[in-house]
Amino acid sequence: MSPAALALPTVVFALFLGTAWLVAVALLPLWIRLTDASVHRARHSPLVVALPWLVGATVSLAALLPGDPHLGQMLACHCLQSMPAWLHLCPSHPEKAATLAVPAAAVLLVLLPHRLRALGALLREPIGQGGGGQPRVVALNRPVALLHGWLRPTLVIDRGLWDALSPPERAAVLAHERGHLQRRDPLLRVLLQGALVLAPRRLARPVLRAWLNHAEQRADSAAAQAVGDSGLVAQALLRCARIGAHAPEAAVAWTGGDLERRVHALLRPGAAHRAGGPDLGVAEGAVIASWVVAAVAATPWIHHQVEHLLNLPI
Repeated sequence: MSPAALALPTVVFALFLGTAWLVAVALLPLWIRLTDASVHRARHSPLVVALPWLVGATVSLAALLPGDPHLGQMLACHCLQSMPAWLHLCPSHPEKAATLAVPAAAVLLVLLPHRLRALGALLREPIGQGGGGQPRVVALNRPVALLHGWLRPTLVIDRGLWDALSPPERAAVLAHERGHLQRRDPLLRVLLQGALVLAPRRLARPVLRAWLNHAEQRADSAAAQAVGDSGLVAQALLRCARIGAHAPEAAVAWTGGDLERRVHALLRPGAAHRAGGPDLGVAEGAVIASWVVAAVAATPWIHHQVEHLLNLPI
């Protein structure tokens, strides 16, 4: 492949990455404020963090696919016939992208290294050895109970923590973790982290933390339903807090999230403890599908506007 032909995928990828990054920088601070005000809004975090990907893919693919809404053309290049000097991205004329190769490479040089490091760390996440809700009690270096692995999770509990809990409190812990398993929270946590690799770390961490707080409260609700006593779940949490149990960051765990907020939610008078539905359901799938359909229909218009932006300096 010639250097001129390599310029086109470089420019398109830089357009995707730059657009997605800008959307994340603009959108996520607002989302962080909304989830700080109400943790239950974090249920929609997977859909929100998918938006930078959707916008970036829409803009970059529309820029690549030729078309002109004024001529009624969907996938036909007209630029070289009507405007030979017009700068545009088109697979029929990849050499036209060479002018943008240097700024595109600069965008990738700035944005790509952090994304690759975050993705590499995510790929090292353990898959897990299975076991589901059956606890594996082992001696750990901290008093924690967590789901180890994202695809085939293993419930691992520190022996010291297990011994410190009464049988009813152990039942509450197991019910909590089974609530996570029923909604596949370990898998969803990894998918969320994967979607957040596009965002700056200073924004990705609070978004993930808000979702984890929501997931832990939802699992507490499942535990309260299972054992029939929200006070017992709160009591077990307080026992763990007294012995210094604290989960690692970004872990789906019994002692994860904001413990104080979780206890208050369990003991709030009149609180209805309903675990609720999945964070990614039919409604979220319908929103994403609607976006894809609308993006395909709008391709000529987006392509036309991107061409105008590329030719502003001309």
